[in-house]
Amino acid sequence: MTKHQFTTELTKALASIDPETRAEIMADMNDHFEEGINLGLSEEEICIKLGQPGQIAEQVIEELGAIKNQKSQSHHQYSDEADSGSFADSINSLVGGIGDLVGNIGNVVEDSLKNIDFGKFGDFSSFPFDNDNQQAEFGNFEPVVVDLRNMGETTRVRGGYDINIDKAFTDVRSLNVSLNLCSLKIAPAPQGESARVVIQGRSRYDNFLIENKNGCLTVIDRHPIFRFEVFGFKNTLKATILLPAGYDGNIKAKTSAGNITISNVCGNLDLNTAAGTILVDNHKCDTAHLRSSAGGIKLMGCVISDVNANSSAGAVYVEGREAGNLTLSSSAGTVKGLVNKIRGDVNMSSSAGGIRLEARDVQGNITAKSSAGSIHMRLPKEVNCRIELKKPSIGSVRNSLVGNPQSPYVLRATGSIGSITLEAIEA
Repeated sequence: MTKHQFTTELTKALASIDPETRAEIMADMNDHFEEGINLGLSEEEICIKLGQPGQIAEQVIEELGAIKNQKSQSHHQYSDEADSGSFADSINSLVGGIGDLVGNIGNVVEDSLKNIDFGKFGDFSSFPFDNDNQQAEFGNFEPVVVDLRNMGETTRVRGGYDINIDKAFTDVRSLNVSLNLCSLKIAPAPQGESARVVIQGRSRYDNFLIENKNGCLTVIDRHPIFRFEVFGFKNTLKATILLPAGYDGNIKAKTSAGNITISNVCGNLDLNTAAGTILVDNHKCDTAHLRSSAGGIKLMGCVISDVNANSSAGAVYVEGREAGNLTLSSSAGTVKGLVNKIRGDVNMSSSAGGIRLEARDVQGNITAKSSAGSIHMRLPKEVNCRIELKKPSIGSVRNSLVGNPQSPYVLRATGSIGSITLEAIEA
């Protein structure tokens, strides 16, 4: 298929949408062809990478319908002109590289996965998924879209934008963040300074929503749900949010393809990344819910009453001075808990990895289950639990602890393939 054939079919397939939006999409397609030709690709090869025009049109129409429905549900009292501008911004985020959005997605994903070393998911010093992308829906926010292109904070470059955002906010009592191809760091602001949002790097899009409304600081990029690097353009966005001294509000953050790092702040956590690692350091709060679909989770030096951490493809590691309830699980990685005092129930599970628990003081139930990996616990010699061990199908059982038959708590370990070891920790 030639460029002329491709654009002709796509134009016909988009006949039902408004002419202005159709013109923007076709202009973006021309950009894609220009980028591909500069990289030495033929028109036919570019068409194959972009996908079938009919499929692209279906996705465009579906996305436009979703945006219109979202707009109709908004309860914000803005003028018609403001709504029109906000909708135009949403359209800009939709048409920026729509060819990459759909088409031959299966082949693109397969090519991307060939270079991924799944054994590195537990390595918290490297982040192998910075350029992959999946999307988890985030919240139901409808504040005004900040058009940064009119504020001198973005610069158009071939294939995207150079982003340079630095904004200060006062009276911040909670935080909600949703980012796509962008890493996120949350840390304390310098003494005496207010909250700040800093976003820098290169992106295919420049459409962000950033506002503080009723004490809730919201940071969202309004980009299409899926992004694939058809022509090698790499997003390098990094977001840093600095919270003022004394902040102890909720922190809710999601990234579709980026790491989340939080250090030396307070506030209940709800963190989710589809393709990245989560690192929480020196944090104090009541609850922490952490989820990663393709990356490790690590907590260090934290005091948290209730921790729930789950990784579908990575290690889960918790090290802290004190914890309440601990629920740690991984579908494909090791699970490790090193906590001085535990004042609650501990549930640890791994479908394909080992489990290790070390604690000097435990007051609660302990449950460990591994389908394919060893279980190793180091606890006080006289542990205040009834001990129940199930011999694995393949592997040995070794226990040097003394349980308490009268205790209301139970220590239960179950393994299918791998040894189970309970040993006394040194006083």
